[in-house]
Amino acid sequence: MNTSRYIFITLLLVAVSLPLAAQINDTYVIPASANAAGNFGTRWLTQFSVFNPQLDYPLTVSVTFLPTGGGTAIEKTFIVPANGTVLSDNILDDLFGLKSGSGALLVATFAEDNPKVPNDVLSRSFLVTTNTYNNVQSGTYGQTIPGVWAGLQDFATDGISAVAHGVRNVARLGWRTNVGAVNLGRSNVTLRLNIYDAAGKTIKQGATLDIPGLGHRQASLPAEVDGGSIEFFVDDPSKTAVVFPYSSTIDDLSGDPTYQGPTLLADAKVLFKMGMARPLTLGRKIDSDFARGIRETATRLGQASVVNSRVRTEK
Repeated sequence: MNTSRYIFITLLLVAVSLPLAAQINDTYVIPASANAAGNFGTRWLTQFSVFNPQLDYPLTVSVTFLPTGGGTAIEKTFIVPANGTVLSDNILDDLFGLKSGSGALLVATFAEDNPKVPNDVLSRSFLVTTNTYNNVQSGTYGQTIPGVWAGLQDFATDGISAVAHGVRNVARLGWRTNVGAVNLGRSNVTLRLNIYDAAGKTIKQGATLDIPGLGHRQASLPAEVDGGSIEFFVDDPSKTAVVFPYSSTIDDLSGDPTYQGPTLLADAKVLFKMGMARPLTLGRKIDSDFARGIRETATRLGQASVVNSRVRTEK
């Protein structure tokens, strides 16, 4: 217990001391996005915002959509002005013309799309965040789903899991939780879940959710829990996938959701094996080279126009 606490404190101190350059990237994953009907007459949309912190030049940003259930990905680019922001209130429709669907987004800048930009991560770095929400007569309500870049690999090989906490899934109290993940590998993987109550006791061990290659899947949490946690593990026979899991709790009385982005965990033996004296990032950090291989499998739809800093699909 003392060792685990020490590792956590070390990671926290390192994270606080990191410069801004270490907090931005040229490649991100948005694990879930939607333009789809939900329960109780809701309609889920994903608002999408990209900021270019470069003061001297625009960036061409690529977005690849990986659909729920797998299938052929689609990709499109747009230009973000220097020190500018591009916003969409419904990115799946605005960028891809998808009137209904859900999935994950891989967002990246590539050297070949930005030939006048220095070919390094910092020069192509940007920020991205999303809000998956309902737009109703009384206003909007939703959940922020940020861009992330470090995912899980096969647990037996890598020794790293991820934990989401504060999870509520109790039907009689009006709480409902979904779990899901995007798989950035070519082969199917199994996402395994252990579910614990608030006192740390196991409620369910080894629940499974199959995630298709280059695809997204979401399902209901298979056990009731009130204020507990979920630990995620990846079983990947190919040893090549990078998986980004998450959980989302919905208040069925209001429809309001809360996104739980899991924290990656490793014990001391794993860190020493990795030779990480000061671990900055646990899990597999994806980069533009990794993202390029995924974009090559997608149907490329060209470049979208941006009008008044908003993405617009050509009709």
